[in-house]
Amino acid sequence: MESYNDLRLEALRRRMTGARLDGILVSRPENDYYLSGFSGDTGYLVVSSQRAILFVDSRFSEQGHSQCPSWEVRQFSQFAPDLVSLWGELDLRYVGVESQHLSMAAARELERLAVSHLVVPLVDFLEQQRATKEEQESVILRQAARSATAALEEVLEDGLIGRSEEEIAWRLEMAMHSHGAQGPSFETIVASGTRAALPHGVASPKVVEAGEMVLFDWGVRKDRYCSDCTRVVFTSPPTIDQERIYAAVLNCQEEALRLIVPGARPCDILVAAREILQRSGYGDFSFQHGLGHGLGLEVHELPFLRASNEEPLQAGQVITIEPGVYIPGWGGVRIEDTVLVTEGGSEIFTSFPKTIIIA
Repeated sequence: MESYNDLRLEALRRRMTGARLDGILVSRPENDYYLSGFSGDTGYLVVSSQRAILFVDSRFSEQGHSQCPSWEVRQFSQFAPDLVSLWGELDLRYVGVESQHLSMAAARELERLAVSHLVVPLVDFLEQQRATKEEQESVILRQAARSATAALEEVLEDGLIGRSEEEIAWRLEMAMHSHGAQGPSFETIVASGTRAALPHGVASPKVVEAGEMVLFDWGVRKDRYCSDCTRVVFTSPPTIDQERIYAAVLNCQEEALRLIVPGARPCDILVAAREILQRSGYGDFSFQHGLGHGLGLEVHELPFLRASNEEPLQAGQVITIEPGVYIPGWGGVRIEDTVLVTEGGSEIFTSFPKTIIIA
């Protein structure tokens, strides 16, 4: 039976043929892992139509043999000269490189040395392939979302008032580990009171007080895959303004979720979401960041739900939907879920309640 890595390699080779590439140099760690299972922080993959080679220095040779039994493992002492020599051995003429990851210095050295090879810069070549998730990837992403929910539920049991944002974030990250995660998938955001108007207001020494809203944006990393969720928790029964703004953002988010179907364009969903907040009276304070992003081995990956993205959504993609309202000097509300685009619509992975919660 073919493994996921074998199928991914076959798919990559088909795309290489379509792009008229004889070979490809993969340098981004997430793409290394996706194709080969190699998890070292320094490694390169050289893929041709017939051969798949893990190219590492002496520190990672043994790890490469252990993690990538179906790949050839070649060790280099000088990266660029040894790589160009390998390209010559494989008789590669047109070689794609990940221009968004390979340093300018390395790219220039390769171009200087590779006089008989044409280096072709690639943008999001493997990322486009990664955007559509396989069944096993979706299973892990569901598990990651459940672990994140369980972690926040545990933290809220002890209450929030009188604790600093930093302490709450630390407790939340400890709870992630106790619920099967390897750690956070990004720096945990805990923003209370007026600080919730900061879309990326990471935890600070500020102490949470009664009457405030606390914005949590948190995620876990499980089996190298990321979860992402945002919720707002109240420390006292909400005021009329708090309840009204929360209801407006929740309505916007739920309406946007209903638009998630194969073939829907991210740019159209974004416009619709902003129009909902405009009609609610909060257009001047509505989110200026994207409506969401893809999720997988990275917490931000293709597809991005931006005004410039006209590429239709496809079944198998996993994305977030996260509209918000941010009012300087008052605070903010953002609600975010992780969603799988299915053949018939969508499936929400994140299960933390979106009702008003007081902790």
